[in-house]
Amino acid sequence: MRMILALLGGALLFAGSAHADPKTFTDLEAQLSAALAKYDAPTIDKLWDDDLVFVFPNGKLSHKAERLAAQVPPPDTGGPKLVAKNDAVDVEYEDSHVAVVVVRSTWRYGDEPPQHFIATHVWVSRPQGWRLLSADVAQIKEKS
Repeated sequence: MRMILALLGGALLFAGSAHADPKTFTDLEAQLSAALAKYDAPTIDKLWDDDLVFVFPNGKLSHKAERLAAQVPPPDTGGPKLVAKNDAVDVEYEDSHVAVVVVRSTWRYGDEPPQHFIATHVWVSRPQGWRLLSADVAQIKEKS
């Protein structure tokens, strides 16, 4: 059993030897954030894996088709728009097939107070490039 575990561990180290540039995920997260703020469904569709599972801050689950259908911009009133900013993008784990990325972001709609979130994103390498497979988002409450 120990030999099997040692061989498996060695195989994982070998498989993990080809890494993407961490900037890759910073760029992907910036593209995703911008596309979400613009309700750019075609770009979002390219970034999200077909098997995407999204967990909202309230614990509700959603999948790619449901999330894409919700990418409808609100009526244009000429007022302030949704603004998104990634405050930090940290690659927590990455090998040649999977990356776990923690994103801290600030979202603001119009004159409303900014809302801060932390998301754990799992990216998977597909033949057409890296795709977001899973997103678990939590809202960070401001201290009173």
